[in-house]
Amino acid sequence: MRTSRIEPELAAAFREPPAEARAMVRWWWFGTSITEADIDDQLESMARAGIGGVEAAFVYPLAPAQPHAFGSPPFLALVGHAARRARSLGLRFDLTLGSGWSYGGAHVPAPLAAQRLRWEERPIGPHAARLHLPGRWPGDRPVAAFLADGAPGEHDGAFAPLELDGDDAAVPPGRGPRTLLLATAGPTGQQVKRSSTGAEGPVLDHYSHAATAHHLAAVAEPLLEAAGAEHVTAVFCDSLEVYHADWTPDLAAEFRARRGYDPLPHLHHLHAHRPEGARFRADFHRTLADLLEDRFLAPIHAWARERGVRFRVQNYGAPPARVSGYRHADMIEGEGWGRHSVPRTKWAASAAHHLDTPVVSSETWTWINSPSFRARPIDFKGEAHEHLLAGVNHFIGHGWPASPRGAADPGWAFYASGAITDRNAWWPAAPALFRYLQRLSWAMRQGEHVADLALWLPYEDAYASFGPGEELDLYRRSTALLGDVPAALRRAGHDFDVIDARTPAASILRRHKALVIAGATRLSEEDESRIRALAAAGLPVIAVDADLLPEARRTTAPDLTGALRDLVTPDAETGHPDVGVVHRRLDDAELYLLANTGPEPRTATLTPRTPYASWETWDAHDGAATPGHGPIRLALAPYEARIVATSPRPGPPAPPPPGPADPIRLADWHFTGPDGSTAPVTLPHVWEAHGLTGTTGTYTAAVELHAPLPTRLVLGTAGLPVPARTARQPQSFQAHAAEPLAAVAVAVVNGTEAGVLWDLPCELDLGDRLREGENRIELRVHGTSVPAMRSDAWQRVYTDATAAHGRRFAMQEMDLVREPTRTGLFTAPELHRPRPTAP
Repeated sequence: MRTSRIEPELAAAFREPPAEARAMVRWWWFGTSITEADIDDQLESMARAGIGGVEAAFVYPLAPAQPHAFGSPPFLALVGHAARRARSLGLRFDLTLGSGWSYGGAHVPAPLAAQRLRWEERPIGPHAARLHLPGRWPGDRPVAAFLADGAPGEHDGAFAPLELDGDDAAVPPGRGPRTLLLATAGPTGQQVKRSSTGAEGPVLDHYSHAATAHHLAAVAEPLLEAAGAEHVTAVFCDSLEVYHADWTPDLAAEFRARRGYDPLPHLHHLHAHRPEGARFRADFHRTLADLLEDRFLAPIHAWARERGVRFRVQNYGAPPARVSGYRHADMIEGEGWGRHSVPRTKWAASAAHHLDTPVVSSETWTWINSPSFRARPIDFKGEAHEHLLAGVNHFIGHGWPASPRGAADPGWAFYASGAITDRNAWWPAAPALFRYLQRLSWAMRQGEHVADLALWLPYEDAYASFGPGEELDLYRRSTALLGDVPAALRRAGHDFDVIDARTPAASILRRHKALVIAGATRLSEEDESRIRALAAAGLPVIAVDADLLPEARRTTAPDLTGALRDLVTPDAETGHPDVGVVHRRLDDAELYLLANTGPEPRTATLTPRTPYASWETWDAHDGAATPGHGPIRLALAPYEARIVATSPRPGPPAPPPPGPADPIRLADWHFTGPDGSTAPVTLPHVWEAHGLTGTTGTYTAAVELHAPLPTRLVLGTAGLPVPARTARQPQSFQAHAAEPLAAVAVAVVNGTEAGVLWDLPCELDLGDRLREGENRIELRVHGTSVPAMRSDAWQRVYTDATAAHGRRFAMQEMDLVREPTRTGLFTAPELHRPRPTAP
């Protein structure tokens, strides 16, 4: 094993990383049909594969008959058994505080359910009248009424308030046709998504302390007590998806206390959306963001701490969650990929960096190559790199579907995501995949993330832009306003964190070299105060396409990177847009993760700003360190990632590069198909083209060898191109590189397993398994489990579940199950002898 000359102890830990860096999985329990035997079986299988723990998630039922209800004593006993068994196996156990998402259920009464404003314009005449204005939906009550001259569609939006007397309004006389605008408030009607049996009901009001406390007492407390707080690492809240919720019964009083004026006379600005109402709309939605933190996030955080567990949350979505709201959590999580934008992983990682939270997780593989069983290990790996490039350093895989062993192959599946389960045909590669991810996760926890730029989030414009009936997703709206600025910064070699006025100032000043304001035309008083304080402390401020503050230097979007060049030298450039980089600074060394995010081989030249005298690469497949010489230039296979470690200290002379390979091409292959038949084949070989179906087959070749013996089995990066296919989900990650095989192969040399081929470049160290004379090489190829998804027995599970329990889900892209699959060996394997050192 090649060892590090730059950071020997760090590199040794990289080879054998600690267990806490292992990927976890979201463990879906479908209704209450899981058993203790299922629990034991699945947790043991996870532990064997190198998975580090579970997040228990309770979702919709699949079996038509359910033995228990969610929250019942028998169900809670199963939760307790799972928590204890996980801990006994050394697995982390996290607990979702409810069923489905967002929090809610049958225990939520109408007054504590999510609330919304409803707007209605009614034409009226010029005569005085007393109007009775009850809400049209159960629970709705009028909260404000307004009058404008002109009929609906003809008035100018200049509404004047009418005084309400309960459900009545006194309308004064006018001069002609008029429009009455009525605002009523009541339950949104939203039901918990993907709920378990017995957990059906409304989503709770996230702006209400009473609603949060009621849910904690009714649902969270029994769940945590059943699991045992001593067995639980964290309680979890999924992404906020509370649709159309923009009201709570005491909102007017809270607004007056926080903003200093009465909102009711101005409420029509939420509907009419005139420019003069921008300040009110910003104040209104800012108040909702305050209430989310004060009445939902903070109480759950306090509740968890009182019980000795941590609170993990995906703090984005609707209600309008701010990035700084993560201060009300112990563990920070995001999701999504896309390094040239601001995915939710970047949003979460930015918060973690400024809150000194060393580990930031991501819900990974949410919409990977679908349907569920189509995703291959290289897809999982390729998307994982995108999360790492956003600053994530812990994977919580989406996910493991808890499936009875007797279920039709390939077992139950969640409606979305990749199926991370031992029922998956490619599972022989799982230990290698999870070990690879564990090493990279651990490496990206060392030192401190380097991001020279702070990117100000344009909340004020986002708040003011929300219109009636829109989702109040502050993450989505504020990051969209940034336009192409994030991509331009990444292309220029800069990394950044997104921040807001409540991000700790000391952290901003310590971590960043400049502040960029983009997508903003207005700033709140709090924004202005914080930015002026940062500028006064010496942080350069650049405003893109806006005159906001005299302290800010103005530039245009096309000129931004040029303006930054005068202030900040790019931290790390790779020389190719497909190759991303993320940088961790150590006390006396630097770590850079370089990842080829595209389907073609690329040569990257790393140009770091930090001076170095020596460098080496670390391979996450085996933990080996390889010294470099000269410029940092790497040949990267499609979707390949490597760690580069640099040091200011000179290292020993690097060995000369290896000489050319001495390949021995393997020929005369025989194939034993899924049906047990054996025949000679010519490569490339696609067994479906020969009328064979199934997920596993074996290729066998014999070869006569003489000294010096080869040491590597190589398929390389050649093969058949990935077939074009329809992808409806924009976040559905698929690796599009040419395939040497589909999807993995277990190599067996002379009767002994030598390892698994699953990644590009497709190579395997055979050690001393070859011998002089005749050798037998087998490649046991495992495809995906998609063919089994076509069976009537498998598909009947989902139709029967809908018939029994209603339409609680829709399987993602199931029409793509019928697309032809392609399994086999697509290139001629070679054996490579030791490469002599170049003179």
